[in-house]
Amino acid sequence: MCAYMSSSKLAWGLFFSVLLLSTQIVRSENEDAHDDDDDEYEDVNRALLILRKSLKEEVAIQGRNVTVFLDIYNAGSMSAKFVKLSDKLPENAKLLDGSTDASFPVIAEGSSVKHSYVMTFTAGGGVLLPQASVSYLADDKSTQTGHSTTQGVYVMTPVQQIIRYALITGTYASLGLARTPEHWRNIAVVGGLVALLLGGNWVYKASSSAAVSRKRSRALQELEKSE
Repeated sequence: MCAYMSSSKLAWGLFFSVLLLSTQIVRSENEDAHDDDDDEYEDVNRALLILRKSLKEEVAIQGRNVTVFLDIYNAGSMSAKFVKLSDKLPENAKLLDGSTDASFPVIAEGSSVKHSYVMTFTAGGGVLLPQASVSYLADDKSTQTGHSTTQGVYVMTPVQQIIRYALITGTYASLGLARTPEHWRNIAVVGGLVALLLGGNWVYKASSSAAVSRKRSRALQELEKSE
């Protein structure tokens, strides 16, 4: 009898232990799911700033003005407050007008702002434009930061720009047949050969005509002597 009661107590103890453990597991899973929902809610209900950096000019030329555009768009569902924009000048460039930094009190959701400055390049060649950065203060007092993409630009020298204009003019003049310096070189070679052939033909005809004139003059002189 005592053994039976001990077995019953042991069975009931195991049952309550399993029940308690199951309750804790379910509670833990519910808490994790609730935390995940909070995280998703926070991700959806926040500002999302997209920064785009571009140049106004299609071609950058050494010594000429180059305007840099910085566009900020808020693609989030909340306003971004205390927005700060920062950019850096690339290598071999100097600032002419404006500032590389700017600040905005607030950028509402779905709206955009634009900032610009003017610089010039002091040398030609390939240049890598640095990334610009934008930051704002979130509701939890944390600073959120984003960056623009990095892009490369080729800066033409004034001499290269003259050659470019000459090629553009030549392309129209040649009806699109000559678009590169190699094309113009080939045209020059062909033109030189044609000129050489035409010149040689003219020289041959001129010399032949002169020889005929000399023979005719000698014949007339001989005829006059015989009379």
